[in-house]
Amino acid sequence: MMMNIKVLFISVLLFLAASMGFSQDKFRRDYNYIAVFDSGIETWGEWQSGDNTFVFNVNERNDVAHLKANGETVIYKRLSGVEEGYTDSHHYQIISALDEEGDVFRFQIFDDPSIGLKMMWSNFIIQFASL
Repeated sequence: MMMNIKVLFISVLLFLAASMGFSQDKFRRDYNYIAVFDSGIETWGEWQSGDNTFVFNVNERNDVAHLKANGETVIYKRLSGVEEGYTDSHHYQIISALDEEGDVFRFQIFDDPSIGLKMMWSNFIIQFASL
């Protein structure tokens, strides 16, 4: 009986360690469309074609690299831990980051590539997706 409890306890610890480490692993997401939310009229613009690649946990600070459609590469400095949640039954992860102009924004990535990811400032949103 005591042996089973120890095995269960060790299994739970290993599971938690693996789960916590997963969000720290380097990974990449490619998107081929982009849309912008206009807060002035509160509507989304049309989807535009544009290949964008994001590499998460790109360095020891777990920053995000963005390889833009125009060939430019930008590093967004990660400022927070990862929060997870669901919206309309779609799982996402979200962090706060610092953009290339020094502005803080929220970076939300969905598991579903057709929803993709959103970069959200207080009055501006850019969404990238694979459609």
